[in-house]
Amino acid sequence: MNSCSKEIIEQAEGWLSSCQNQWVQDLESLIRIPSISQPVNRGSKYPFGRECARVLEEALAIAGRMGFQTQCHEYYCGTAFLPGKDPACKYLGIFVHLDVVPPGEGWTYPPFGAEREGDLIVGRGSRDNKGAAVAALYAVKFLVESQIFLNHGVRFFFGCNEELGMADVEYYFKSHEPPLFSLVPDCPFPVCYGEMGVIELELRKYRASKEQRILEFNGGVACNLIPESAKAGIKVGQGQQIQEYPAGNGIEICHEEERLWITSHGRAAHSAYPEGSENGIIKLIRYLLETDFLSDEEKELLFRIEALLGGCYGEELGIACEDPATGRLTCVLTRMFMDQTEWKGTVNIRYPVTADGKEICRNLEKIFTDHGFEIAAIGDNPGYILDPFHPAIDLLTRIACEGLGLTLEAYTAKGGTYGRKIPAPAVGYGPNCPGPHPFGPGKGTGHLPDEAVSISGLKQAAGIFAEALVALDTLLYKKEEER
Repeated sequence: MNSCSKEIIEQAEGWLSSCQNQWVQDLESLIRIPSISQPVNRGSKYPFGRECARVLEEALAIAGRMGFQTQCHEYYCGTAFLPGKDPACKYLGIFVHLDVVPPGEGWTYPPFGAEREGDLIVGRGSRDNKGAAVAALYAVKFLVESQIFLNHGVRFFFGCNEELGMADVEYYFKSHEPPLFSLVPDCPFPVCYGEMGVIELELRKYRASKEQRILEFNGGVACNLIPESAKAGIKVGQGQQIQEYPAGNGIEICHEEERLWITSHGRAAHSAYPEGSENGIIKLIRYLLETDFLSDEEKELLFRIEALLGGCYGEELGIACEDPATGRLTCVLTRMFMDQTEWKGTVNIRYPVTADGKEICRNLEKIFTDHGFEIAAIGDNPGYILDPFHPAIDLLTRIACEGLGLTLEAYTAKGGTYGRKIPAPAVGYGPNCPGPHPFGPGKGTGHLPDEAVSISGLKQAAGIFAEALVALDTLLYKKEEER
């Protein structure tokens, strides 16, 4: 790493400080739009809902004011392009998403208020992924203002469906050529060069018994979020000793005439990282199984659900596996709904890149069918891995470590980003830094309550982005000349 690179990082941070009011306002304007992606509706003008369309319009307006050539792609996504010095070169890609998961419960601050707490901006999407979008945009703007022009053009991709299937990026690449190389700023520094595969499973079971005590059961807000809480409405019969099952230890009970409302509270987490979490759905199921509130049919149903999905690593289903490159499979029940006619559940699985996703799906279909469940939907989103010896990985890792003043190593991840959908080399690259969660465990990071991003951290990340683009442009241009 030469001194020039460190100089670019420091200059970029200083420039970001000089225009901090503007870029912070831009970020706040994005956070205040509740852009929760909806299931794709290909017949609608707004395929992921009006709020995702609104946030896309705002992002493109910000990029347009900064001098980028912007385009809205039928509201599936948007792009912002800055030409390079050499029109013969393919472009570099920067892929960010503007959609967010639902806020869920447990917030101290308004989820879409974009409120300030010292150096932090709090709000859903601040960290995942709107802060990254703004930091990367202003990093490129800094290069332009500093008259540091790249040989390659740079094209931003603003997605609206990353959290709910990535139909946006699939739509885009049906009619557009891929970048030469892409950065996906949606993970911690330094460099993520591979991701696990993702399987999502929708289960259903109809309820035939007339002796029903569970009137409703709700838990979970997103397919990739371990729920903090769950709630059940129970019909209480005569002679049942309610006082034998006290509240406490994360269980609340409210008695309304002949109905009990029982609420569980655990610890939320991203479904790819269950360590330290406590699934509110599983907690409530286990509580109910210890009572005499349930009918025999309900006991059998909840017993099977707990037996098959009570863990986090797939042992109960016979799909447990791991590899040295991407780690251990995770398997989590993330959503559950139950009324007097049916039960529905969502299962989120992350599997090693060397495992066969199709075989896992076949095994899942068999075991759940054998236990009386209907497979309503099943989807396999394979992972990817880039050659860890690709020269860009070492280069980008050294730049990130220099900018952060830390010694870190490139890694693979359990989470899913656009990196897996880009049909060309791509790596995850910041903007998050190692360190404790804002507001303590279980809060402050992406998908959790009180999600927050550090203003100083975004300035630091923008400096790293700026230097990374310069170095990556030089590396790839030399390789093109050699060919």
